[in-house]
This record gives sequence, C-alpha cells and structure tokens, in this order.
Amino acid sequence: MLILPAAYPAQAEASLQALIDQAAPGDTVTIPEGKYEGPIRITKPLKLLAKGEVKLTNPSEEAALTIAADDVTLQGITVLDRRINSEDASIIVSGSRNLLEKVTVETMGTGIQLRGANANTIRNVSVIGKVKDRGSASDAGHDHSAHLSKSASKPKVTVQAQKGNGIDLYDSHDNRLIENQVTNVFDGIYLEKSTGNELTQNRVEKSRYGYHLMGTTQTSLKNNTGSENVTGAMLMETADATVVGNRFLKQQKNPNSQGILLYDVQNSLLADNHIEGNRVGLYLERSSGITVTGNQLSLNFVGMQLIASAGNTWTNNHFISNVIAAQAQDSATDNLNGNYWDNLLGLDVDGDHKSDLPYEMNPFYLGLTDAIPAYQLFFQSPGFVFLENLFTSGAGSPIRDETPLMPTSAVVSANAETGSNWGAGILGLILLAGSCTFIYVGVKKS
Repeated sequence: MLILPAAYPAQAEASLQALIDQAAPGDTVTIPEGKYEGPIRITKPLKLLAKGEVKLTNPSEEAALTIAADDVTLQGITVLDRRINSEDASIIVSGSRNLLEKVTVETMGTGIQLRGANANTIRNVSVIGKVKDRGSASDAGHDHSAHLSKSASKPKVTVQAQKGNGIDLYDSHDNRLIENQVTNVFDGIYLEKSTGNELTQNRVEKSRYGYHLMGTTQTSLKNNTGSENVTGAMLMETADATVVGNRFLKQQKNPNSQGILLYDVQNSLLADNHIEGNRVGLYLERSSGITVTGNQLSLNFVGMQLIASAGNTWTNNHFISNVIAAQAQDSATDNLNGNYWDNLLGLDVDGDHKSDLPYEMNPFYLGLTDAIPAYQLFFQSPGFVFLENLFTSGAGSPIRDETPLMPTSAVVSANAETGSNWGAGILGLILLAGSCTFIYVGVKKS
C-alpha cells in the first residue's frame, strides 16, 4: 500500500500523478485529505482510496481523470471540472471491470463517459451539472466569461455553456449502474449502441431525458426514479428492454413531457412502474411486442397515448385520476384486456370483477388534430365533444379493453388515497384544460 505524504500540501498537488506512476500494478494508493490538480491518468490496475475529503480540480483542457486500464478501483474523491463545452467528460473510462464508488463530479459538461468499456460498476456516484440553463454563462455566482481582449474598454465575449450528459455509455456492454444520483444535466444516463447494461436504483432530476436508451438491446432499467425532467425515460430504436419497478414523477413543464416514451421499440417489458403527475404518462409510437402490465398511471394529464403501434399487450394496468385516461390511434392490433379505468361505465353481470361492457379509446381527437394541429385549441370544448360522439357513435372503436376491471376494495382504497392527497391538483388541471390550450407538438426523435 502506498500513502501519499501529507506533510507538504503544495507538493501534493504535483505528486499525485507521480505516485500513481510509481505504484506497482495491483497496489492500493491511499490519498490523504487535500486538494489536487488534474489531469490524472491511470494505465494499470490500482486501488485509489480517498482518506477524508479529497478534491481534484482540473485546470487543463483534458479530462480531469482517465481510466485506461482494467481492474481499477476509484473511491471517495470529488472532481471539480470547470471546463466549458469540452468533448471529453470529467472522467473517462475505457477499460473493463473497473469500480467507481462514492465519487462526486461537478461539471460544466459531461460527467462520466464509458467508451468501449465493459463489465464496469458505477455505484453511489453523484453527477451535478453546474450550468443553470443552456445559454447561461454563469452559475452560483461564478463568472465563466471569456475575454478576447485584455483591454477593459472592449466588450466582453461570453462563452455559452451547454449541458452535457451525466453518465454516458457508448459501445459499452454489461456494465452496472447502481444507486447513482444525477442532477441538472442534458440526459441523465445515456446509453447508445450498448448491450446488457443494468441500471438499478438510480435517481435523475431536472434534466432533459432522465434515462435515454438509443439503439440498445437487453437493457435492464429497474427501481429507478426520474422526476422533474422533460421526459423520465426515453427508449428509441431499442429491443429487449426490461423497465420494471421505476417511478417517474412530475415530468410536466415542457409540451413534450412524458413519464416514459417509447419510439421504435420491440419486444420489451414495462411492468410495475409508478407513473404519476406527468403531462403524458406513457407514450408508445411505432413500437411492437411490448408487454405493459401492472403499471399505475395516476394524476397525469394524459395517462397513455398509443400511436401507430402493433402487437402490444396491456393487462392489469391501473389508470387513476388522469384528466384523460387514454388516447389511441392506428393501433388496432394491440391487445388490451383486464386493465382498470376509473372513468369506466361498467357492468358486471356474472360477478367476476370484470366489466361485460368494453372500455373504448376514441381516436377522433388524435386523428383530427394530427391532420389539423390548430384544432387542439378546441380541446374538451362542448362542440368538440359533440362532434367526437357524433362521428363515433355506434361505430365501435377498434381500440378497446374488452374486459376492463371493475373496482375492488383495494382499488377503491388506492383511488381514494390518491384523490385525497391530490384532489385539489386534479381539479386545477381540469380547470386549466378548460381555460388554456393543451398542445401536443410531437416527439423529438434524438
């Protein structure tokens, strides 16, 4: 075990890389409390363990810390990276079987990048974006302006900082991301062209997409939380994903906000998720072979939107206290059976707790507003509702739940609890829907 001397802090900043270089493969390097400067590069298996508060600043234009080796452990350090709009993340990992644990990254760009990195574990890591908004040049009282001239009489030129992703994986497989916290970045956890990754018990807040899967296969997204993002989870061109036991709350401030968004997704499972207080709870478009079961969608403006999808199965989902329970269009081959709809006018003759009358989703609104977007101005107006009933009366919607669930004591209890806590909020949403414009502007496919 090598321990960095603490007797001369001024030399400590310059000696951290030297100490790493001097260590033999497999050594444990204990870093005493203090401030150090990057960039740091690790090219052999080591254990770097912080003792006390260890901060790594980065005055260079390179990544603050690069792990270009296998079997490295990095534990307990804080990285403070004030570079603006750099392509390189604060921490770059290109090796395999590495462990990052109890690490904090404060960044003006991307926090952690994995590139061609497999079987790594990122656990209990915090990534904090230090950019207020895209186009903002300052944060928390710090001035990040760049001046092209030393003359005080000439105007300042401000560098506009843009948010990067929190944890970013590309061509990286079989990694585990566990109990990480990501705040105020572009996409919280981003995966592209990667297979077999596990995301468990992470939390992403105040970002664009909380969890963004692009061209992935066999990704497991379990027991995570996304709140106050534009979209909680975005899955695109993805197959064989497992999305189970997550909580997506309060994605509602953007016209494009959804709890979970699937676009061009195949053969995946969405089960036991709690989707609450979003503009659209669950959105599926051009997706097939999706099993949607055991989810609770409550207090969303629209519980579910289903567009141009086929061969999906919906069962035992609960739609409670949404302003609009569901909208569907061009998805006639989807199989919806045995879901609970709190606005169902049902009839249970044989006492099997299933309605003998179906629950129908009316495609009139989506079809008309898709052709003429300006008609969204008339959402829920009396004339619009009359037309909806007139053109669909007796026709029978092809998009229906044939055997919807009737209320049970458990469902009534859960519904009452939801209503007692959020009744005022739902009433406010209904009033807002009657007096303001709800505009669906589509999905940004990126």
